[in-house]
Amino acid sequence: MRSHLFSVVMGLTIAGALAASPVRAVPNDEIRRVFSQFIAVQNAHDIDGVRKILSDSPDFLWILPGHVVRDQRAALDGLRELFKTKWHVDPDWSTFQVQGLDVSSAEIFVRVSISGDARIRIAQLNLVLVDTPRGWRVLSVVFSDLPRT
Repeated sequence: MRSHLFSVVMGLTIAGALAASPVRAVPNDEIRRVFSQFIAVQNAHDIDGVRKILSDSPDFLWILPGHVVRDQRAALDGLRELFKTKWHVDPDWSTFQVQGLDVSSAEIFVRVSISGDARIRIAQLNLVLVDTPRGWRVLSVVFSDLPRT
């Protein structure tokens, strides 16, 4: 009887603690701001601006069609080369979606058009952002080409 009572009291204590702890939703406005900044620094061809937004985690990943980069330095080296050419990324804000993965990570889904060299490329852009002590940072980037409609 005493053991059963103890179990019930402990269960209620744990349930109460969980109910009292604040559940923080992913801040969609902040995620949108970081994404806007990510697009702006790319369009400005600002390598230092991009570096500040990218995560320096060993789990960093950047995937382009036919190309996979597994660390921030390699991604920045690739961007440095791309920044020598003229191009511009425009998000289709009507397709912008944020999916909270947990309280400290979120995934963004958005279609973008990339213009440069007199042609326009349409792509699906997926980013995973993580909340760090320095703010939200991009942990992974995946560009998938889409057929032009």
